[in-house]
Amino acid sequence: MQIRTTARHFDLTDDQKSFAEKQIGKLERYFNHIIDSHLILEMEKSRMSAELKVKVYGTVLTSKHRSFDMYDSVEKVIDKMEGQLKRYKGKLTDKKAKKAQKTSPLERKTEGSSESEELEEI
Repeated sequence: MQIRTTARHFDLTDDQKSFAEKQIGKLERYFNHIIDSHLILEMEKSRMSAELKVKVYGTVLTSKHRSFDMYDSVEKVIDKMEGQLKRYKGKLTDKKAKKAQKTSPLERKTEGSSESEELEEI
């Protein structure tokens, strides 16, 4: 997973950057196939905002949070992204399960026997 961090209107310290990268790295627990993540940290007067964009196969997930503390903003945006990744992974597994049910082995056997019966009639 590639992690990019951008700071707007302030200088990002090494501690803040390492904290953010460590937190983003924990997202791989919830979804293994994360391609890219981009964290945008912004300062407006005394308000700190964090926006996280995570690119996964098929879509880009986005979460945002504002607070007065940068570390709190990063933690909250990571929590929101965890929930989104869990929901996205659940949707993918549901799709896969439905697809597997449609093509069950019993259906394939019955379809194959009806085709052979039609050939014998000719």
